[in-house]
Amino acid sequence: MEQEIKLNKLKSESGLHVHIISDGEAIVFLHGGPGSEHRFFLPHVLPLSQKFKLIFYDQRGCGESYPTENNQYTMEGEVDTLEYLRKNLGIKKVNLFGESWGSILALLYATSYPERVNKIMLTAAIGITGEGFTIFAEELEKRLADEDKIKLLNLEEKYINGSSTIEEKIFEVLDKYYVYSEKALERKQKTTMNTIVNEAIGKDIIKNYDLTNKVDKIKNIPILIAQGSHDILTPDLIKSLLLEHIPHAKLTEVKECGHWTLVEKPSEIIEIARNFFEPPC
Repeated sequence: MEQEIKLNKLKSESGLHVHIISDGEAIVFLHGGPGSEHRFFLPHVLPLSQKFKLIFYDQRGCGESYPTENNQYTMEGEVDTLEYLRKNLGIKKVNLFGESWGSILALLYATSYPERVNKIMLTAAIGITGEGFTIFAEELEKRLADEDKIKLLNLEEKYINGSSTIEEKIFEVLDKYYVYSEKALERKQKTTMNTIVNEAIGKDIIKNYDLTNKVDKIKNIPILIAQGSHDILTPDLIKSLLLEHIPHAKLTEVKECGHWTLVEKPSEIIEIARNFFEPPC
């Protein structure tokens, strides 16, 4: 009850929706998108609550968190939000679990506040510069069947012309390209996507995301990457986009798995995360 009151106060003061499960050493989950929400992680990571406190939050303007006053969204703003959350939850050093765009946010935060980070786990990683974000779009384009390209063009035209929300129809076309087996989509929870956030932060990533000269700041932070063998950014691409710049990071390939590792191979990701975040005896 006390925790619920604290979280309600946090939302009333900051507009942030925060969801905490269990007790123990904390892991803060950073959702993807940009523009998605924390429910993407659920219920897939719940087994981790047996040993860890799981902290989820919806980034600004996402899910149940309030939009910014001027509806402007940036990478820097999300780093500030994460630091605000850490302070208000009283966490001295955070464990971060970043998925897709959340992997970028985790690295941005760590290079900004290295002394505040304990360990970082990334999945569906993108890289350390905007190049990875651009290559992701290019690789996805290559995979699209011709009929799906036509469907997306038609949906984009309707969107530009002010048609009603069409995100679900776009997802219906794209979802199968994010997994190795379409059967995995049966486990995917229905989530929302804020397209304003997606577009704003997407542009910011392409234009401004570059940690090339900052990676030395995180050389002492353990980093583990769990990348699907058939991710849109394959493990080989991640070696050049990330590992060449952060050589102490460890890469684990998740076999027969696409971009949505938590949806497709939850048990494997849970085991990897548990072993990685487990404090030494």
